[in-house]
Amino acid sequence: MQVNGDSDRVLEALKRHGYQSQSYSILCSDKSYFFSPSGIDGVIAYVVHANVALAAGDPVCDPSDLSEFISEFRHFCNAHKRRCCFQAVTDRCKKVLEKQGFGMIKIGEEPIFELEKLSWTGGKFKDLRNDTRRAKKHGLTLVEYRPLEGRRPDWEKNMEELSAAWMKFKGSGEFAFLIGDPGLSDPGERKYFLVLKDNRVEAFVVCAPIYARNGIYFDLMRRKETTLRGTNQLLIAESFRLLKEQGYAMATLGTAPLANEHVDDPTQSRIIELALTLAFDRLGHFHRYKPIYEFKKQFGPTSWEGRYLAYWPQRFNPIILYSILKAYDPSGVTGKLRRQIQHAWRGVRKLDKMPENLFDRIKRR
Repeated sequence: MQVNGDSDRVLEALKRHGYQSQSYSILCSDKSYFFSPSGIDGVIAYVVHANVALAAGDPVCDPSDLSEFISEFRHFCNAHKRRCCFQAVTDRCKKVLEKQGFGMIKIGEEPIFELEKLSWTGGKFKDLRNDTRRAKKHGLTLVEYRPLEGRRPDWEKNMEELSAAWMKFKGSGEFAFLIGDPGLSDPGERKYFLVLKDNRVEAFVVCAPIYARNGIYFDLMRRKETTLRGTNQLLIAESFRLLKEQGYAMATLGTAPLANEHVDDPTQSRIIELALTLAFDRLGHFHRYKPIYEFKKQFGPTSWEGRYLAYWPQRFNPIILYSILKAYDPSGVTGKLRRQIQHAWRGVRKLDKMPENLFDRIKRR
């Protein structure tokens, strides 16, 4: 069944079973909720665009219930004549989806930091240490802002200004779906880490809880267009230090998208990889995925976990690309782009007959 506005019930399910890093974002108002007709304890959050039901990450439930819950949601989608997709699922969910016949593509890798094991000693992290020291030398400091314990209108104004400048640069509003927003009007259980200079916010990060892993997800980061060297490094490194002191077991900086490692048939994977690369370019954010990967790598992740797009029926369809884009940027993606994707797909499908070097040249465009 479909239920809207049941945030208390969803939050309780998250506290019991929220495992996927971005699961806290399902509390955002753009989602619809599917609850099990058989009484499984959990929820699947989703949006519908172009008759595609796009689920936000893993189903929130006990791992032993994943198979049945996914099957129920797929039948629900079939009854409404919708395609069924899951975006950014984890490895444990991927295995269940594959058994049920979903198509699968790897869309990125997520760096996992076990905070007890975290150490930045040795030559490998020399640049990171130098950058953080340089930032401190320039008078930058990190604080955790707790708005529920006392508001700081001056800091919040600075944060709003940084967000507005970022949106102006990007050319649209805040991304949605599996990306949260600053949420200052209703902080909930978010955490806010701010880099200050002369009591002004130079950069900040908004974090969300990962309840089932005793972890923290670094949801979004904003900074001035021109910052002192080491600002970003100080923001992340000092935040990790505070989180460790507060007893958290792990943290993640979020998925580095399009890691160019795929599953299933290699030819079909190459085609979908190109289509996704071209499509995500339209968001004006994801095309810089290599620098994003390198930025996260510098902090020395304990491990990397794959993230996947799963789709049913198993045959990939370009309308899935449009539904993903629409979910992330509802105001910036129009029906014109849908037609462009469908037109482009007819050409993209011919790539399985192209020489490998020609495919690579197209990818680098």
